[in-house]
Amino acid sequence: MSYDLLIVGSGSAGVAAALEAASRGAKAAVVEGGVLGGTCVNVGCVPSKALLRAAEAFHKAGHHPFQGIQTQAGRVELERVIRQKDDLVGSLRQEKYAEVLKAAGVSLIQGQARFLDGETLEVNGQAYKARRYLLATGAVPTLPPIPGLAESQPWTYLEALSPDTQPKSLLVIGGGPIGLEIAQAYARLGTRVTVLEATPYLLPAEDPELSTLLRGYLEAEGLSVHSGVRVQQVERDGEFRIHTHGGVYRAERLLVATGRKARTEGLNLEAAGVGLGPRGEIQVDEYLRSSNPRIFAAGDAAGLLQFVYVAAQSGRIAARNALGEVEALELQAVPRVTFTDPALATVGLTEEEARGRYGSAIRVSRLPLGQLPKSMAQHDHRGLFKLVVNAEGVVLGLSILAPEAGDALQEAVLAVKFGLHYRDLIDTFHPYLTLAEGIRLVAQALDTEVGMLSCCA
Repeated sequence: MSYDLLIVGSGSAGVAAALEAASRGAKAAVVEGGVLGGTCVNVGCVPSKALLRAAEAFHKAGHHPFQGIQTQAGRVELERVIRQKDDLVGSLRQEKYAEVLKAAGVSLIQGQARFLDGETLEVNGQAYKARRYLLATGAVPTLPPIPGLAESQPWTYLEALSPDTQPKSLLVIGGGPIGLEIAQAYARLGTRVTVLEATPYLLPAEDPELSTLLRGYLEAEGLSVHSGVRVQQVERDGEFRIHTHGGVYRAERLLVATGRKARTEGLNLEAAGVGLGPRGEIQVDEYLRSSNPRIFAAGDAAGLLQFVYVAAQSGRIAARNALGEVEALELQAVPRVTFTDPALATVGLTEEEARGRYGSAIRVSRLPLGQLPKSMAQHDHRGLFKLVVNAEGVVLGLSILAPEAGDALQEAVLAVKFGLHYRDLIDTFHPYLTLAEGIRLVAQALDTEVGMLSCCA
């Protein structure tokens, strides 16, 4: 069995690569040893956001800012919430993966893959040959080396998104995007939630000013948040007991959300001459080629930024290069969104990063959400726009803390990618009473006092 491109992994990187190869007339196949679709559709983006939306609907039924409108939250039937989420996942897996691959003429080979040598891949005892190979096997959650943690059998996001029952209390180790999203969802559904973060701030990759504001909003909803906390030991005897230098925390369930590592075990990459990095990721060059020139890698398996859109783009570029092109993966303006409510969306440099790179030769403006007409109409002032430009006024970065912040970020992605001046943002039409209007207003705030801006002019 021979192919132009044989792809291991059917997540976003693998499927994007397969469709790219097929569009170029190449004979391609995808090998999958588990469930078709990879992390995003099965156990990542789709199910987590479905759970978040369900929790948001329940929360807003009991909490809204409008006078004269009486609503109330009933009760949560979590098993039905999970069943609807699973139905959505199943339909997307069939319609957007299985049927799309079939329509493109890409074969799907079910089974565990391992290299016999640098030119041959074995799947369930059958040997396959290809001109080029692409590894897109994704990543798996990891547990930090804390005494007693693994033995206590905590949740990772895998279990948290498909629980048997709703816990009365939940401890979350890790204040990053995954931990906070799941923490808020469970808290809004009625679970008592405590978040423990080792660093001084939640979302340590984000702007501390905005992450501090977000922490306040989460605490106002009833979440208990503790930063600068190092977990020393975990015990479980009916309940979880998490020992820290500051005390002991107890809960019915424990979620560990401290990171993911590349899924490369079992591929026998040493036999294929493929080098690995310190966390098991496949080492690739800027063209996504491994140390074996016949073998490429993309997505989480290659140690790239763990976003589904980065995985998909890297899969497309890896496929092009495997089929003879020479194109580097460009990661200059990668957006990131934490889908809490309010959400935190960022592209480019934060203020701290910009000062580290340019010193005092930057300018920063802020727009509190209470100054945005949309927020005034919605009586929801939670959030802040923060714009960073260089001394010449070129946009370096934008962070937005607001409900649905990710939906307004794309204009800033283009501004960072193409080096636009902040006046380009001011002179671009922005629909009134939208979140996107905040981009114009925060750009105007570089030259004008925010309180002196008209709501409509």
